[in-house]
Order: sequence, then C-alpha cells, then structure tokens
Amino acid sequence: MDKFDQHIIQCLKDNARASNSEIARSVGLSRSAVTERIRKLESSGEIQGYQVILKTPDTLVSAYFLLTFERPCCEEITEQLRFLPEVKSVHSISGDIDMVVRVDAASMHRINEVRSHMETFHNLRRIMTCTVLKEYYSAADPA
Repeated sequence: MDKFDQHIIQCLKDNARASNSEIARSVGLSRSAVTERIRKLESSGEIQGYQVILKTPDTLVSAYFLLTFERPCCEEITEQLRFLPEVKSVHSISGDIDMVVRVDAASMHRINEVRSHMETFHNLRRIMTCTVLKEYYSAADPA
C-alpha cells in the first residue's frame, strides 16, 4: 500500500460517501485511477466494508459488566448475549475477570434488566457493573 492508497483510505474514513471524483481531487490522481485503487483495496480485503454510524441519543445510558465464571464458557455466553440489542461489545480478557460486556440502553431500568438476565448464566461466580458517567472519546467519533 503506497501513499496514494493511504490517502484514499483516509478520505474514505473521513467520508465514506465521498465520490471518486472528490477523492481524486484530494489525492491528486484521476477518477479512474482512484476507482481502480479502491476496487483493489476492496478485493484485497484492505477495505472490508462501509458502515453507517448513527448518533446516539444524549439520554442513552451505558454500562460495562465485568463477569467472572467458575470455569471457561465465554463462547457459550457470547452466543446468549448476541440476542440482546443493547449489547454493543463482548470481550474475553485475561486476569481475574473473564469477560467485559458493554451495554447501551435507553434507561437505568433496562440496564438492570440486562444485568438480571446475565445473573441467570450458569457458572457465573461474580458480576460487577460499572456505569459510564461521561464518555470523553469514542473511536466512532469523527476526529
């Protein structure tokens, strides 16, 4: 990947809906050269897709759940969490805690309902809830 590809990727990161003509002007290549480079970046897997990032309402409540199990079962628990739309990320981690789950919900009541659901997991030894008071930075935020 050369400097042109890196510049094209940065343009797409800034605005995935930018036209190839706009990107070409920014990068200093022809539209057809940019089109071909984007096609190659997609086919090589360097660009794996495009997404829409929606603004979250200011009233959204977020929490991290720290789960510890009697014995390893992260894959099984992950499958059970997949069906809760409030669950935004699930991570298996090293150390005394086995799993970290990020939840974004419309209310504290719903956060509590999700926690109650997690409390039914077999083999759960401990669950801690850390409510997010303020988010300073998110990778989804435009820089």
